[in-house]
Amino acid sequence: MTYAQRELFPSSQADLFGDDAPMRPTYQVKREHVLNRLVEMLGDMRGAKRWPWSETRVSLNRETVWPYLLRLLPEPEAARWREELDAEAGRLDAAG
Repeated sequence: MTYAQRELFPSSQADLFGDDAPMRPTYQVKREHVLNRLVEMLGDMRGAKRWPWSETRVSLNRETVWPYLLRLLPEPEAARWREELDAEAGRLDAAG
């Protein structure tokens, strides 16, 4: 549809490719929510002699959840959390 045709026949539907859509603010995860989740997971790991979750859940946490949460933190803080998670994961892996 040409520009002139758009003016003659205004659409109530927004452009599907976002050309005419106003910019919407994106959701920003709150830092305290990220920290609460990391503290909770690390606490579960520290209190367990073996993995407190199923193999599927452990895999999901390692491949998806932890990288996502750590990406939301500043790098020095994320590195510290990564070390703690890796240390506990190593301990639980060794426990069987």
